[in-house]
Amino acid sequence: MNISHLLLSILTVSIIAGCASSGTSFPKISHEEAASYEKSLTDNYVTPSPLDFPKPLYNQPVNKKVACKLPTSSDQLQRRNFRQFWDGECKDGYAFGLGRDISISDTHHYDEITIHNGTGEYKNQPSIFYDFVNHLVKYESTGNGPLERATFTEQYAINNNTLNVRHIAELMDENANLWGVISSPLIPVKTYINSSKGVAFEFVDRTSIPAKSDDIVYEVNIKNYNQVPGGIGIIKSGDGRFRHFKMENTGQKSLVEIPKSYLDHIEAKRQEVYQAIPRINQFIENVKRTEREYLHFACNGSYKIEGLDSSTANKVCSWRNDLQPMYQAAIENSKKQLEERLKIVEKAENERMYKQQIAQQQRVIEQQRNQQDANEIINGLNNLSNSLRNSATQTQQFIQPLPIYQPTPSGSSGRINCISTGPLTSCR
Repeated sequence: MNISHLLLSILTVSIIAGCASSGTSFPKISHEEAASYEKSLTDNYVTPSPLDFPKPLYNQPVNKKVACKLPTSSDQLQRRNFRQFWDGECKDGYAFGLGRDISISDTHHYDEITIHNGTGEYKNQPSIFYDFVNHLVKYESTGNGPLERATFTEQYAINNNTLNVRHIAELMDENANLWGVISSPLIPVKTYINSSKGVAFEFVDRTSIPAKSDDIVYEVNIKNYNQVPGGIGIIKSGDGRFRHFKMENTGQKSLVEIPKSYLDHIEAKRQEVYQAIPRINQFIENVKRTEREYLHFACNGSYKIEGLDSSTANKVCSWRNDLQPMYQAAIENSKKQLEERLKIVEKAENERMYKQQIAQQQRVIEQQRNQQDANEIINGLNNLSNSLRNSATQTQQFIQPLPIYQPTPSGSSGRINCISTGPLTSCR
């Protein structure tokens, strides 16, 4: 199976860098506080001592009449009815060249396509390892150091006639620093891992799954080698919001704002994983070339290995075809689940938009009602003002100023004068 799907399209806008621009009103923490958990892990990290490899064990293949030592393990030698076959050449008493190591017992069946150099050493060679009992195949390319390697593992789990598939691609250097990607052709979720000196940065990308506004679509965690998270973390929800949090010793999470300097540090860790992926692909492609060359002559329909029945001898040729019906059913089921998920998300989004529209309409109605109430109050005040103004005018018209009364000077004729003011008459 080609793993070119692991080549990632780098996001136009960096997910981690975007966190710094998402303004929050949460407490800001310092770079030192954000990095404290990572620092505690690196401070307690013990550099592993050089590996002390056990003395190699060898076994004579049952299908070879000449000396042809083949590497094995104590675990296999202790299995009931264990026997080993080598489908390849022999040289100077050891397995040599391109071939297949077939190891079977009452409890296991391993096949390994590899290239032996004829000296009994087992390093710097490609390896395609099949575990037919546990439905696993592992491609591995080793380097010069004991830890250097690139691997790609396909894991198939069968439960109630349902197939689950997981792919793990990893690159490890001579210092045990590891970069990896965990994915599945059935579930559009990818987990990127950058692990070094006791600290594992984990980036979980769910952006290819239809998401509701409050669903988590991207997540960043810092973990120790026991997969226990701590320190700080970042999540992105379906509506595009970023949230930073700090993990307390009690396990509780509190929302904070992580400084840009530490966000840049996290982004650099993520980019290291992306840069490792093309290297993993190149190493594994070379290993797959070895697999193709062996299968080309071993799976021609008439190939036989002395001492093995045809079914066992050709298992390496047929195992993928045996899983194909379940694999196709799993693909169809995955498509169906994604379609159902999309319908759920669309329904939730329509409901959310409907609620937003209702809320907007209610706000408009409330604003209109408030405006109407204000207009009624203003109109009432205007009417009251006009009424008071009219009343004052009428009062002024009703109450005329009293005339000034001048007393009759002495010596007048004594005549009485009467003056009428409205309904009143005054006489003097």
